[in-house]
Amino acid sequence: MSDDTRPNYKHVNQTKVLLDDEFEDLLRCAAKIHRTKKSVLAREVLKAWLIDVVGDVKRDSHAA
Repeated sequence: MSDDTRPNYKHVNQTKVLLDDEFEDLLRCAAKIHRTKKSVLAREVLKAWLIDVVGDVKRDSHAA
């Protein structure tokens, strides 16, 4: 494999999140309902939330 990186290559970063029992149970149940892994569901929820938050900031910065 060459030293050149592919243009659409994404780096994968790992983040550890600590949840109390209540939220761990909610995440486990939601993952079971959606038939996916907890980590996949947690990643998708976090990504959606971050996109929403950034969108709100952008909208707020253009107001005035």
